[in-house]
Amino acid sequence: MQLNIGDFAKMIEFSLVRPDATEKDIERFCHIVKENNFATACVNPVNVSLAAELLKGTNIDISASIGFPFGSHVPEVKVLEAKRAIEMGATQIDMVINIGALKSGKNEMVFKDIKAVVDVSGNAPVKVILENGFLNDEEKVRGCRMARDAGASFVKTSTGVESKYLLQ
Repeated sequence: MQLNIGDFAKMIEFSLVRPDATEKDIERFCHIVKENNFATACVNPVNVSLAAELLKGTNIDISASIGFPFGSHVPEVKVLEAKRAIEMGATQIDMVINIGALKSGKNEMVFKDIKAVVDVSGNAPVKVILENGFLNDEEKVRGCRMARDAGASFVKTSTGVESKYLLQ
């Protein structure tokens, strides 16, 4: 199967999750997403409404980053973030797994965290971000299995943030 550039672009999830992103940055970002017909625009929950407005009438999904960047929010906060993001126009949810709980072997806690976000997200696909730079192979496997068992649609390897914190 051969892909052309347009087909390839429709597979890209383009992200702007910087904490200093301004309204002008989101406008420029959405223009790029729209111009290239990317599959998904990933933004922080605070920017979902603006992205939804700017991408209205397109087939581009809007994904909200929940528990970003380290998954260290309590489950109730992640649930509220996901619920509000969907109300504001998110069509997908990217949630960061509770990295510390996974590393501590608290499987039930991690599973319930993921499951709660999946349940509140309804038909919106939930993508679980493992943040592999902090995990060993066994933890990655456990994280994937829990995401699958909790009903997540996908697993992602990284937010792209952890490399900054792994440098010594």
